[in-house]
Amino acid sequence: MPHYFFDINDHDLSHRDDEGSEWPGRDAARAHAMRVLADIARDEARRQDRLNLFVTIRDERRAILGVASLAVACTWVD
Repeated sequence: MPHYFFDINDHDLSHRDDEGSEWPGRDAARAHAMRVLADIARDEARRQDRLNLFVTIRDERRAILGVASLAVACTWVD
C-alpha cells in the first residue's frame, strides 16, 4: 500500500509529517487530507475569525503530489 505524508500549515503554525501513513491510493489520500482540513477548521474556527489552512500531500519519496486548502472567514456587517 502506498505511503503518504500530510504536512499541515495554517500560516501561524506548521507541522511536517515525518511518519506518514498508508492509504490505498491517491483518492484515499486526498479524502484524508480533506478530513484533516475539516477537523482543524471545526476546532480552530471557534477561536479565530479567519482561517487559511493547507495540507500538502507527499509520497514515499517525499515528492509533493498535491495541496488541499480551505479558507474560512466570518465578517460582521454593521
